[in-house]
Amino acid sequence: MSAQFPLGDKELNIGILGMTEGNAHPFSWSAMYNNYDREKMLRWTGELYPSIPAYLGKQPDETLSIPGAHITHICFTGYADKTMAERCAEASHIPNVVENPEDMIGEVDAVICATDIGSEHIERCRPFLEKGIPMFIDKPLTDNENDLKTFVQWHNEGAHFI
Repeated sequence: MSAQFPLGDKELNIGILGMTEGNAHPFSWSAMYNNYDREKMLRWTGELYPSIPAYLGKQPDETLSIPGAHITHICFTGYADKTMAERCAEASHIPNVVENPEDMIGEVDAVICATDIGSEHIERCRPFLEKGIPMFIDKPLTDNENDLKTFVQWHNEGAHFI
């Protein structure tokens, strides 16, 4: 038995949250959804994150997009500044860079939390899950029992996240 995806088969506008020191997942996730500009991706990630343009460059262009789903909004809080979010948006064809994650609410159908610090996921995800916005949360989901209990509570209350 499978549960129906809460958004059905509509065109999806997706927001992406990031990033953390040593982890540029928003660049690669966004490229996988929206395709990307190879020159700009190399310029913005080549020195600090050389594996991103290396592995993206091995993929045929036609495999770098997801029909019906597009990263349309991006917000970096914490480690990276707005300039880095603007660079990711430019490299991966994201039309909207927002200052605060909550600015995405009402604009996106789902959100990817593309950070890898589990202790930050409750606060990064709270505004979206409490508004009923489905989320993909990068690993680890959390790194402590109290936050895990919060995610379990949200799940039991019907929140959609993986």
